Amino acid sequence: MLHLRPLALAVAAAILAIAACQGQSAPILTDPREILAAAVRSTAEQSSVRIDAMIDGRIAIDLLGSGGTPIDLTGTSASADINLENGDARTTFSVPALISLTGELIAVDGTTYLRTTMTGPLYQTQPMDPSAPDSSTDPTTILDGLTDLLAQPGLDPVKGDDIPCGSSTCYTVTIKLTPAELAGLGGGLDLPTDLPIPIPDVAGASVDLTVRVTKDTTRLAGLAAMADLGDAGDLDIDLVFSKWGDAVSITAPPADQVAPAG
Repeated sequence: MLHLRPLALAVAAAILAIAACQGQSAPILTDPREILAAAVRSTAEQSSVRIDAMIDGRIAIDLLGSGGTPIDLTGTSASADINLENGDARTTFSVPALISLTGELIAVDGTTYLRTTMTGPLYQTQPMDPSAPDSSTDPTTILDGLTDLLAQPGLDPVKGDDIPCGSSTCYTVTIKLTPAELAGLGGGLDLPTDLPIPIPDVAGASVDLTVRVTKDTTRLAGLAAMADLGDAGDLDIDLVFSKWGDAVSITAPPADQVAPAG
């Protein structure tokens, strides 16, 4: 004989569990400023993140000191696992159009280790300066700069349509930044100065941003940037944020893979 009471209790428990999970979801947001503020707050609470980047477009790079030559960056990619609590990170990158450049950057215990196909098989080391919060060798400044930007009161964000976003749904918020607005947000675009390739002057850049924020967690899920660099070129950059709060283990490379200090 079928006993209905245990079955009914099981069904009721499942319904209550589903309802409880739904009740824990973030409230629906309609104001783009509130969406960005929620994303900044959620990001500040996390201990780690993975960032995957895809870059297309062209940029004038002066490799020989004879003037910038436009280089097609189609297919350029990078991936970074970052411990946001101590600044340790491991980043790999690939620039197929630039002599098939690939490389890896490890930042751990106050030291960076950089190895590329242009510099050879051994890691080159450089100490990080803890007294310089905007140091280009600190990988956490990338995310800090982004959240600082999203928190700026002078922005004019516009909410777009919600879109599928992995296994979730994302808010989209668009922001248009003119060169004057970028310059007013802390001196323009501060790009790293210690990369293995020269970076052109992008002081006159304008950028269209589309920020993706998950509706259920209000975490940053992605960022698409279309940058007009004027004579220096144009770039399409797409960042995907994932593995928020996951355990991250970053270690220095073995001693026999590190070049002697010069």
